[in-house]
Amino acid sequence: MVDRVVGERSELPDGPDTQDRAPILEALQTFMRASPISFEMPGHHAGRGAPRAITRLVGSKAFKADCTPLKGLDDRGERKRISHRAEALAAELWGADSCFFSTAGSTLSNQVAVRAAANPGDTVLVSRNSHKSLIGALLLANVKPVFLEPRYDDQWDIDHGQPLTELSAKLEAHPGTKAVFIVSPTYFGVVPDVAGMAALCHKRGIPLVVDEAWGPHFAFHPDMPIPSIRLGADISVMSIHKTMAGLEQASVMLRKSDLIPEDRFNLAYDLHLTTSPSSLILASIDATRRQFAQEGQKLVQKTLDLARHAREKLAAIDGIEVMGTDVLDGDAAHALDETKVLIDISGLGVNGYEAEDWLIRNKKMTVGLSDERRMLLIFTVGTDKRSTQKMLAAFEDLANWARNGADDKKGYDGRLPHLSELKSELVMTPSEAFFAQTERIRLTEAEGRIAAEMVSPYPPGIPRIFSGERISGPQLKYVQESMKLGVFPYDPSDQDLHTIRVVRETG
Repeated sequence: MVDRVVGERSELPDGPDTQDRAPILEALQTFMRASPISFEMPGHHAGRGAPRAITRLVGSKAFKADCTPLKGLDDRGERKRISHRAEALAAELWGADSCFFSTAGSTLSNQVAVRAAANPGDTVLVSRNSHKSLIGALLLANVKPVFLEPRYDDQWDIDHGQPLTELSAKLEAHPGTKAVFIVSPTYFGVVPDVAGMAALCHKRGIPLVVDEAWGPHFAFHPDMPIPSIRLGADISVMSIHKTMAGLEQASVMLRKSDLIPEDRFNLAYDLHLTTSPSSLILASIDATRRQFAQEGQKLVQKTLDLARHAREKLAAIDGIEVMGTDVLDGDAAHALDETKVLIDISGLGVNGYEAEDWLIRNKKMTVGLSDERRMLLIFTVGTDKRSTQKMLAAFEDLANWARNGADDKKGYDGRLPHLSELKSELVMTPSEAFFAQTERIRLTEAEGRIAAEMVSPYPPGIPRIFSGERISGPQLKYVQESMKLGVFPYDPSDQDLHTIRVVRETG
């Protein structure tokens, strides 16, 4: 892909760039109508070489639409600036100065954000409840993280955002901090006081980067929290496939900043960008942006109506509690995305893992998260009345199954340490620990050793053991007990967690 020209913008051949246009989608339509002959990649050549098993399953059009940006969506020198125009429209819609599309999810977007905001060796403040993709980005960038502790909710045993006092104290204790990275909203839909955090950062000339993967729909309805880019965030990372309608791996990066230069942002993006991005994913971002520009408020209102109805009905089931706005405290929990419906099912006598397994087996239904006592239902533009009613009926049946004393129930005995107990000492940077001399030891012998890999129950994909941390007793117990209950540890090299990779001891 050719270098971006800062500030350059031109017009579509047949009209101006407006929110009613979808430059990538339109270019893809033109490409497919032309049916060009190809002697380059992709090697399936419009599906002619694709295995029949896959074209029978998903159809041939997906392969016909699978082209390259150069000499596919655009000309050989990207002179039509198709992708650039689409990204400019997205920046305008969300209220940013510039925008880039990612076809490798918000994982790549977080990597770009860290490269754009910090240099190797810099001290950065990071939400402890960040997604593993952000922690991995810190590792790759070789920065020195200092964790910002979230406010722990004792009733729900979940972590919210960071209090302003926590950020202020850590900025005071670490005056050399070069950037701050937070999560908003959390996986459970809770939003901290982003404006207050941005003000604290900007007072010191420090950029605020927000992992807003679960919040791209915020911009389209007054009942939603305000998007972080409109509250002072310098960079916002958003997943278009999570709550909107993009294909998997569709993500955007927004920049609105005097602290992160546009050319640095551009170069960081180019450093991580694949030179073979998926035209299908790009077109889905572009089409979804246009969809929400045209009817976003109506779409979000429909989603809110269904979520609110479900909240009321689920709360009426004996043994189920629904998290609501009562958790809001002013800064660490400043606002709530009502389309995320978190329920506590421990009153049913089952744990979340076995409850979701029951739903999958018996109702062919999955949920956004299950853990030792909770389940998360994610309402999106794709949720409809029929699926909502089927879900509510499924939970009625689930409650009946749980109450009838089924033989295969494990339940939850409360032996897991609380999340607030999982703090540990970071004695090496994630990069230092990952690249150090390491060894593999039994998990039962790991207390006191320095982890050289992450352990992240998935979902939500938040590390409970970080590379570089000295593994504590509560962390070890949390992992062991979670495994008994049915957790899936996404990232360790031994996914059965009989062993764990640690830094080799010397001397």
